[in-house]
Amino acid sequence: MKQLDSKALRNAFGSYMTGVTVITAMTDDGKPVGFTANSFTSVSLKPPLLLVCPAKSLSSFDVFANCENFAVNILSEDQQNISNIFAGSKDDRFSQIVWHTDEQGNPIIDGALTHFSCKTERNLEAGDHHLLVGQVLDFSAREGRGLGYASGGYFSLGLEREAAEISTQQQQVSVGVIIEHDGKVLLSQSDGKANLPNTITDDNTNAFSTIKQFLAEKGIDAQLGAVFSIYENTKNNNNYIFYRAFAESADTKGLGEYVAIDSLAEQNFATQAMATMMNRYAIESKNGFYGVYVGKEEFGKVH
Repeated sequence: MKQLDSKALRNAFGSYMTGVTVITAMTDDGKPVGFTANSFTSVSLKPPLLLVCPAKSLSSFDVFANCENFAVNILSEDQQNISNIFAGSKDDRFSQIVWHTDEQGNPIIDGALTHFSCKTERNLEAGDHHLLVGQVLDFSAREGRGLGYASGGYFSLGLEREAAEISTQQQQVSVGVIIEHDGKVLLSQSDGKANLPNTITDDNTNAFSTIKQFLAEKGIDAQLGAVFSIYENTKNNNNYIFYRAFAESADTKGLGEYVAIDSLAEQNFATQAMATMMNRYAIESKNGFYGVYVGKEEFGKVH
């Protein structure tokens, strides 16, 4: 049997776009526990069943491997911080959020887009995870958009649509990419000015495909992530969209050289808007909490 590369397999699994959930339960002594998961799927309507897959490496795994009840909280697009708390925080996670218990005693996260309260139907071992099948006893849902996850980063359908709306205001859009590898970002230099890999598209409804094709043509092996910045330059009436990406190789294929993220503030960027964007990238890279800027070149809002 062929030996598979675990890291490459994880990246391949990660290319599938999912929503983000927090799975919660109570310990026998009444302590709430939870973990962030995108391994969630609906299974059946009759009876109403769903599936989540807790990893054996979880500190709370024993609770979920033996629980009689649990809840699935589907996060809204403005709850990235909650996802990060339940994915990595070692402190009391529930003290950092607002939550309540439902009629089954399950912890429910306030503000979640949807929640399902479940009774454990089946709990099966499957490699380094368990298959936890729950029968839905109750649920609630509200209007809104869920938080998305793919290729190691979050995305928002609302912001993606806003990007499309902005891009269609002009016949041409500049599409760029922030490519990171081993704590460094790929920059090119021209006339003493630093710039990011970028191209122009006339197909202003599909910026993602444009930059993906651009990287493929240049021979750069990079995994594209979410939008990082969308802005209009009112001085030249051009629109700009920048994506995040991660390269497997340090080979720049002649597009420039990799510069340490810690030294981005020292770079003389081609525009002030780009300098501001890259300063924000350096700050957000330290905690892995990335926003999306939408606005003009001088003022806007980070979502």
